[in-house]
Amino acid sequence: MNEKRTERLSSAVQKAVSDIIQFKVKAQHDIGFVTVTGARVTNDLSYAYIYVSIFNDPNHEKFAALDKLKGFIRTELAREVKMRKTPQIIFQLDESIDNYLFIDKLIKESK
Repeated sequence: MNEKRTERLSSAVQKAVSDIIQFKVKAQHDIGFVTVTGARVTNDLSYAYIYVSIFNDPNHEKFAALDKLKGFIRTELAREVKMRKTPQIIFQLDESIDNYLFIDKLIKESK
């Protein structure tokens, strides 16, 4: 598959999964404040790596709860984004925000 098409598809998957989590999952499950920070669909459309950041989840309990919902999210994704086949969803924790907050804290403490 060509690279531009994969990028467009990744972007569409990111937006769709973000909307699904915000409007269909959050109302029924306590997963906290989830931000979808990125998505990457493999060239063969087998997998979609969804990068998420979850505010105030030090023990990753809310991440585990979100991971259990990936079957439902995949079903909804199939309805939202038209693809030959719907990829398996693999959630990845994006800890860049936590790293930023930690570094910011260290800088403030050093002053």
